[in-house]
Parts: sequence; structure tokens; C-alpha cells
Amino acid sequence: MSSAPAPLPSSPLDIWPPSWTPAAVIFDFDGLLVDTEAEWVRVQDAYLAMHQVRMDPATRRQVTGQSAEMVVTVIGRLVDKAPEIVAEELLAAHREGLRGREQLVPLPGGMETVRAVAAKRPVAIASNSPRDMLDHKLEATGLDAVVDAHVAVEDITHPKPAPDIYLRAAEMLGVDPTDCLGFEDSETGASAALAAGLHLIAVPSIPGQDPRAQRRLTTLEDDVLTDWIAGWDVRR
Repeated sequence: MSSAPAPLPSSPLDIWPPSWTPAAVIFDFDGLLVDTEAEWVRVQDAYLAMHQVRMDPATRRQVTGQSAEMVVTVIGRLVDKAPEIVAEELLAAHREGLRGREQLVPLPGGMETVRAVAAKRPVAIASNSPRDMLDHKLEATGLDAVVDAHVAVEDITHPKPAPDIYLRAAEMLGVDPTDCLGFEDSETGASAALAAGLHLIAVPSIPGQDPRAQRRLTTLEDDVLTDWIAGWDVRR
């Protein structure tokens, strides 16, 4: 029988709204700001169905939010194909699916929250997405002109759930990770943010995900969150 996880260390987010103001804010992207994580899951399920294979719920929960490399390795075992072949076929289908849509679908409050934060504090995007896909999504949403930095999976050695992406993002913003606020939707991403030392707000959007965080919201369209950010002093 597995033991319960250790309690999270105390955080300014233990009080809601906090009296604390972060030095910088780092956002995940897929499944937090835009409904691309659901599209990625749909492509995986269609690919598995084509091979007459299903992914059990425990495995689905484990791979959600992981890097594409990890996902294609798991799916490769299920369909008995080399990961390199699965990566080529699966990522091509995902890219086609994203580019075939007239526009990416923002999740409630996502774009508004990033823009509100960016008016007050340095902002970074930290994503397990490949660089070409992240660049496409940032451009499609207009966030490429809003955020100060963005980190893709090729920019670091170890993807989420390792802390590398968040540590790199904080470094690019010139702040200590422990002074940063993070936003995540998945268990994988939450593990990465917490390991990097961020104070974390989780906003899960994929069924079955139960990310650990000091604060959880059901949506970024949250009145208390909006009022808290509005009260921050303007960055100089």
C-alpha cells in the first residue's frame, strides 16, 4: 500500500487571496490556457483505435502532461511499433489537427489572466511541447507578443515532471524560482513546478487529473484571482 504524499510546505497561497505579490509568473500552456491537451488526447485515442488498442485510465493519467517523447514511448509499446515511427505518425496528426482548426480555443479566463499578469509582472510560458508547436500556438493566440520568455522541451535536458523547464523559465526572467507564481493543469506539470520551488495554483481541465498545489481553482475565470492580480503594483 502506497503512503500518502508528504504535506506541501507552507506558502503565501495558503491564504486566499494572498497578501504576497510574486516577482514573476510562469504559466503552462496546453490544458491551462488553451484546449490543446484535449486535442492531443483525442489524436492519441484515434491512433490507438486504428491499431485496435486502448489505453487504460491509470496509464492515461500517468502520461497526461508528459513530453511527447514519453507519450510515444508508451504508445509504441501498446501498438508494438518503434517510438520513432509512432512519433512521426502521431505528431504529424496532432500538428495537422491543430493547424486544421480555424483558431485555437482558449480556456475560460486564460488569455485574460496572462495579459493582466503581463501588465504587472514578467511572464514566461513553460511547456513540454516541441518548439515548432509551441511557437505556432503562441503566435496563433497572440501571446508571443505578450510574454517575456517561453521554454519548449528542446530548451532543457529533462522535461516535466523534472523541474528543469521551470528553473530555466525563472532564470530567463531573472528571478528566483521561489519568488515565482506558477499555474498548471496536470499532475506532471504540477510536480515540475513544485520541484522547482514555485508557489503553485492548479487549474485542472482533463478528467482524472489531480495535481498537487498550494491552491486549486476550477477556472482561471475566478473573481478572487482577478481582483488579486489587479491589486499588484505595476512593474517598473
